[in-house]
Amino acid sequence: MTQTYTQDSLGYYKILNLNIKATDEEIKINYRKMAKKWHPDYNKAPDAMEVFQKLSVAHDILSDAKKRLTYDLACIAHSRENFPDIFALKVYPNQKGEEDISVRSLVQQQITGRLINYKIEDKALICNNKEAVKAALKISLHNWVLGWWSLKSFFKVPGILRRNYKNVNENQYDSLAVLIHNALAYEQEHKYAQAYGCAAQAWEFASPEQKELLEKFMKSLPGGKETGVLPRPAWNYVKIQKIQLVAPVFLGLCLIFYVLAGLSRYSGWLSKDETWHYYQEVRHWRGGSSVDDMVVAKIMDIRVDLNTLNMLYHVRKGRDIAVMYGPSDKFDRLTTLPEGKTVRVTGISPDKIWMRVMLDNGDMGFVHSETLEEGIGLPIPPDSKIYTGQR
Repeated sequence: MTQTYTQDSLGYYKILNLNIKATDEEIKINYRKMAKKWHPDYNKAPDAMEVFQKLSVAHDILSDAKKRLTYDLACIAHSRENFPDIFALKVYPNQKGEEDISVRSLVQQQITGRLINYKIEDKALICNNKEAVKAALKISLHNWVLGWWSLKSFFKVPGILRRNYKNVNENQYDSLAVLIHNALAYEQEHKYAQAYGCAAQAWEFASPEQKELLEKFMKSLPGGKETGVLPRPAWNYVKIQKIQLVAPVFLGLCLIFYVLAGLSRYSGWLSKDETWHYYQEVRHWRGGSSVDDMVVAKIMDIRVDLNTLNMLYHVRKGRDIAVMYGPSDKFDRLTTLPEGKTVRVTGISPDKIWMRVMLDNGDMGFVHSETLEEGIGLPIPPDSKIYTGQR
C-alpha cells in the first residue's frame, strides 16, 4: 500500500481550519468558533456529534505544547495509513532485537528467478551500520546468483541491482522517520540521552522546518545538550554501496579463471606431452601403497641374440650403480652392479633415460643409460646367461 506522508497525518489542523504554523491564540479562537458551529445542541446534522468529538481531540492535542510537538514530529515519522498511538510508542530495535540508537533504514529489493516466473520482495530493514553491510552483501549475492533463473527476471535484475545501489543514499526519509520515532519512544521511556542522540542524528536528514521541530524537542529534554553523551557509530554509506560489488567481482573472477582454465586445457590437447609415465600407484585395502611394475611394457624392446657380442655394455669406471625393478628411482632396488660389470641391453625407454638390462643370472632390471658404456668390461662369467656364444 502506498504511504502518504503529510504534515497533518490525522487532520487535526485541517478540522480546525488552521495551518501548521498557527499560534496558540489562533488555535483557541478557531476551536471556539468550530465547536459552537458543530455542537449537537445547535447543529442537528447526522454527523454533528462525530465532528464535534474530532474537534475536541484536535484541540486537546494542539492546545498543549508538548502534545503538539509530539504530534508534529510523529507526522514526519508516520504516514496517514499506519499512524500509531503517539503516546505509547515502542522503540525500534536492531536486527538482534536490541536497543540501538544508531539504527536507521535500509530498503533493498530481492529477486528470485523461478524458471517460468519470478518473485520480487521488498526488504525494509531497521538495522545498524554493521547489520546493513551484511544485509546488503547477502541480498546482492542472492540477486546475482538466484535472480537470473527466469527469462522474465533476466531483464528485471539489472534494474534492481542498480536501484539497490542507489537506494543506500536515497532512502534518507525512511532513516529520518526511524530516528524521529525512536527519539519520541525513548523520551516516553525517560531515556533522555538516547532520545537526544536519535534526534541529533535525525537532524542530519531533516528539512529546515523539520530541524526547527527537532531543535525544539532536544531543548525540551531534561538537561538539554548534556543528555546527548552516548557514542553514535557513523553510518558508512560508501561501504554499504561498495559491498554490493563483491558478488559481480567474485563471479567475474570465477568466469575469467574458468575461461583461462579452458584455454589451458585446450592448448594442452594441441601440444604433445613429452612426459613418459612408467609406473602407477596401487593402493591396498589394508592401507599403504606400492608401484605397479607391469607398466614396464612401455619400454621399447631391442632384439636379443645371445650368441653375438652386440648390445653388451658395461658399467662406467668410477662408480657402482643400482639396478631397479622398473624404469624409475621410485621402484625398489633389484641389485647393485660394480664398475666394469658387463650386462646385455634388451630395451630402452622412449626418452632414452633408462635401459633394460639382462644380468648374469637372467634377471631383468633397469639402469640409467648414462651409467653404461658400450662393450665388454670385466670378463663374462662362464655360466652367465647374457652371452652363450663362443668364448
